[in-house]
Amino acid sequence: MTTIVCATCTNPGGSRNGRPWCDPCGIWLVLHEPSGQWVSYAEREYRQRAAETEQAIAASIRLVDEHLARVHELLPEGWSARTHQAMRGALYAIAIDAPDGVIDATSYLQPPTGRFERTVTVHNRVTGVGFPSFADGGARAASFHTVDAAIEDAVGLLRGEIHDLEARRRWRDHPRLR
Repeated sequence: MTTIVCATCTNPGGSRNGRPWCDPCGIWLVLHEPSGQWVSYAEREYRQRAAETEQAIAASIRLVDEHLARVHELLPEGWSARTHQAMRGALYAIAIDAPDGVIDATSYLQPPTGRFERTVTVHNRVTGVGFPSFADGGARAASFHTVDAAIEDAVGLLRGEIHDLEARRRWRDHPRLR
């Protein structure tokens, strides 16, 4: 029989109602198989989700690395693409930028996650607005089966932001408004 030791307080576990229990912590214990430790149900769930997140992050960086060269081939001249992670613990994406000085906005191509196909978002730092690419016919984020289709959309969204910025500048600088 395996000796039950609580991983939280390192005291030997007991039994309550026929299930492993830690009296000092006041928690039911369950075996976390990857580590071999006896933990609470909540701790086991936390560790499982953390492991799944790490796997998803690793898969996203692999997919970004696989597709980055193709993205560079498809971009208009002067545009750039790079690997991007918004914050520690987030999935990786491909960040696409227009030529320097054109607009302070970036399109992000998120790789497929298993639950979703590729998606595209834009963050316009001039207006402080970020938004996904929307599917025709409703308020649903668009998804793309191929990198080529996603890149076409990402470039189109950034060009739309450039056009919008130019229109606002023309409006602001209009002679009648001075």
